[in-house]
Amino acid sequence: MSTPEMTVTRSKILMLNPRHLSTGTPDAGFHAWAYLGSAWVLDCFLWGLPFSYGVFLKYYSVSSPVFNHDSLTLLTLAGTLSTGILYMSSILLLPVLNRYPHRKTLVMFVGYVLCIGGLVGAAFSQSPQELILTQGILFSVGGSLLYYPMLTWLFEWFSAKRGLANGILYSGASTGGTFAPFVIEGLLVKYGQKITFLAIAIFLAISMAPCFLFLKPRLAVARRNSIRKFDAHFFRSRTFWMLSIFNIVQGLGNFIPYLYLPIFASSLGLSSAEGTMGLALLNAFGMVFLGWLSDHNLRSSMVLSSIGSALSVFLLWGLSPTLVSYTIFAFTYGLLGPGWAVLNTRFASVVSEDEPSVVLSMFLVGRGLGNVLCAPISSMLDHSWSLLNKTSMVYGIEGYGPLIIFTGTTLFLSSLGATY
Repeated sequence: MSTPEMTVTRSKILMLNPRHLSTGTPDAGFHAWAYLGSAWVLDCFLWGLPFSYGVFLKYYSVSSPVFNHDSLTLLTLAGTLSTGILYMSSILLLPVLNRYPHRKTLVMFVGYVLCIGGLVGAAFSQSPQELILTQGILFSVGGSLLYYPMLTWLFEWFSAKRGLANGILYSGASTGGTFAPFVIEGLLVKYGQKITFLAIAIFLAISMAPCFLFLKPRLAVARRNSIRKFDAHFFRSRTFWMLSIFNIVQGLGNFIPYLYLPIFASSLGLSSAEGTMGLALLNAFGMVFLGWLSDHNLRSSMVLSSIGSALSVFLLWGLSPTLVSYTIFAFTYGLLGPGWAVLNTRFASVVSEDEPSVVLSMFLVGRGLGNVLCAPISSMLDHSWSLLNKTSMVYGIEGYGPLIIFTGTTLFLSSLGATY
């Protein structure tokens, strides 16, 4: 995930902070790569945990002595909020950060405290509402305050090698989402909710603290940036509305496999490790591949992501209830579906060259809105229907038929965005 260039030009500097003069040249040297390595750590942890929420949901709904009789809708909402807020907070944070760039480090420190506090709070949560407040809201608000200030500095440190830097950064979330499910599941099974969250909180607190030494701007920092007149001409653009609508539609279906795949594996009689493997495969591949393809042809990357992931849902998830089809589906969907998220920066550049950061934040909000809404929608769909127990296909297993159809349909419809 990345944003358009947001560097501070010297003509806009009103008052320099003498502690933050230029510390190196872009694309080279220790400081540039130390920054990128630290940014990768934040990306890995802040997105890897929400992308692993399916493991938590399975534990809450099946094994937890505290939550196993509570509303699945509320338990699901904690997971969709954690990703939704990370996306949606951009529309508030980016304008403020660009206005007061000298406050970015302070904002990150506040985010660090909230993020760890949310995990500690989740350890002691005794109701779905408390989980929503801690794991769903507090962690993701803190994560947003950590993530977006860090992200704005990427374009100061990298210019000629910006594509490489973006690819490395994207791989952080993929790596976290690949390995975190196995670690989280092992901790939950052996130690339960409280010890698991406290262990994660301590690990993240220790791992992220050294990153503050290297997450800093390369250029001199303004005390305050001047405000120029907001150009809202893109609101009259057909392209903006087409991409916005179908970006939300894609978000409605995109997160559902992350939530339900581990529970679905249990319904098939697969082992806990096999269920977790599917969730790991969802996170393993797609971000960098779709990002690279979008640099060459945005429409092709949109069509491949939307139609390819929809077909994997209809044919691989929906038809054959076997370990082989489950594994192939997780791999295929992970390659094609989640990568849509990295297209948002390309959407922004297509819509407006004048207000790219504003447009980007709107696309991120749309995607977050889709993620949040998919929780109540998917819970309403998880019911019996006419094919229940009348076919050996997955469509007839428990309540997954309507869920699969909704997921595949929303993903397929998002391909219409390529007609912008």
